[in-house]
Amino acid sequence: MEITTDIAEGSASEVGNIFTWSNPKAADIGNSAVEFLKALPGPTHIHLKGSDSSRSRAAVTLMHGNEPSGLFAIFALLKRELKPVVDLHFFILNVDAARQSPGFIYRMLPQHKDMNRCFTEPFGDSEPELVAKNLLEKLQQLQPECVIDIHNTSGSSPSFGVTTFMDERHDALVSLFTHRMIVTDLKLGSLMEISDAMMPTVTIECGGAQDSESNILATEGLSRYLTLDDVLSKQHGDMTLEFFHNPMRLELHEDKDIAYGDHSLIEDGVTLLPSVENYNFGYVDSATRLGFVSGGLAKTLSVRDNSGEERISDYFELRDGELYPRRKIKLFMVTGNPEIARKDCLFYLVEPD
Repeated sequence: MEITTDIAEGSASEVGNIFTWSNPKAADIGNSAVEFLKALPGPTHIHLKGSDSSRSRAAVTLMHGNEPSGLFAIFALLKRELKPVVDLHFFILNVDAARQSPGFIYRMLPQHKDMNRCFTEPFGDSEPELVAKNLLEKLQQLQPECVIDIHNTSGSSPSFGVTTFMDERHDALVSLFTHRMIVTDLKLGSLMEISDAMMPTVTIECGGAQDSESNILATEGLSRYLTLDDVLSKQHGDMTLEFFHNPMRLELHEDKDIAYGDHSLIEDGVTLLPSVENYNFGYVDSATRLGFVSGGLAKTLSVRDNSGEERISDYFELRDGELYPRRKIKLFMVTGNPEIARKDCLFYLVEPD
């Protein structure tokens, strides 16, 4: 299938370029989200003209190629030909990674950086860094009143939002999609960190990519984002948010390995139990066995607080080589994907309020 609408900006030879596609018609985007994805020439900016073009909003998705719920939602809304109340700017970014066979498997292309760690200076010349830089330049030019960055969790999980701010605007944006809100001071180079300097920006984690509810949640939330006149105050709903503050990350040391199984599979690393994903947004305590560690706790795993202090021994311990929490904690973003665990983290944790 070929795009029949004029692509106004960009050429395929420009690494990191973001193409622009204005007001695509339902007939132009294919009969499925997969056909829609195949029609995109690369990282793409879709501009929909709204009833009030003096204002605009932005939504970013497919930052990771294996997190497609935002793409499915955009496709569904374009098929409905909904007229947004203000101009809408959709940015669909990691198209090449998402298209790799069999589709929606790769978080990023091999040897590429995680794009959602590339939104702070200095920018290098790798493709993810150039796409991130170009996105920030477009947002500075367009000046939308807010930005939503739509993701899937790395394992099966309930939905939640993430923000670096606690105020009514950020609360209102998250509550378009979900009632759980993570408030973090962690600086990782993610898009939502532009809130301080540019405009209210939140991350929405719709749930696992394989969870059928995730696409529905993304579509319903994005529909509200398109059609409500005011999305920056809580008047659009009566959802009560549940807050989780200052999460920490359980990370694997670079020279260690990870596996998943019911017994220790790694000579120098960690084996997590396959059932660990069941604890997403659930509490674990000192009676909960999480897995097995070979090579020493502090030499294998790391938990740093917001000041950068190592806290692994405050939260976890080994008993005959088995990994247990030291205290009651809540886990989220628990992944069963060893590649994500190696390159990002095993999971996030917060203490009970």
